[in-house]
Formats: sequence, structure tokens, C-alpha cells
Amino acid sequence: MAAAGTLATDAQILLAIGEDANTAQVLGTNTDIWILMAEADIYAESGVDFVANYATVKANVKQFLASMAANRAAFYAIQQGQNSWGLATTQSKLNVINKIWEDGKKQLLTVQDLSGIA
Repeated sequence: MAAAGTLATDAQILLAIGEDANTAQVLGTNTDIWILMAEADIYAESGVDFVANYATVKANVKQFLASMAANRAAFYAIQQGQNSWGLATTQSKLNVINKIWEDGKKQLLTVQDLSGIA
């Protein structure tokens, strides 16, 4: 199933969640919600509506945005189902995904320039 969002697919979100995701984490209706939340977070951080302007975004920027959105959605999924893994594994997953998010936020202004979206 394709995610309801624009910037990432269900498959990208599931890859970011990693092995042993629980039923709620792979449920399409949940991934739909998490991707929409991730897209809202990207908009809030950048001030750019990449979703509304998706057709004009360059292909390499789309890949960057997909990574950001999928990892942010996975962060929400892992928070929702933390009992899928041991505490150390869960914390490690959240730390890695949060690092990807924090690093990506620093690049969003550059991405805005590269995308040609004002």
C-alpha cells in the first residue's frame, strides 16, 4: 500500500523502523498518519510546503525529503510501539533516527535553495 503522504512510501517507513516491527507499526492507516505528521514537521522546520510544490522539486531533493520523512515517521512508529524490542534496542533506534532528523533539519534551508521553491 502506498502511504497517504507525498514525501515517503510505506516501504521507506518500514525500512526506517527496522526488523521486528509490531502489527500496529506496519498497519497502513498508522503509517499514513505518521507520514502526514512527518510532512507537517518538515514544513514547520523549513517553512516550505514541499508537499504542495512536489512536482517542481528536483529528483535528488525528493530523495533527501523521502529520507527525512520516512525516518521522522519511523520515529513516531517506534515511540508508539516501544515494546517491540528491548529497551537498549529501542533507545538505539530512536537515537539514530533522531540524529538523522537533526542533521537533516540543518540541510533544509539548502534544500529549499536547491529545490527552487520560495
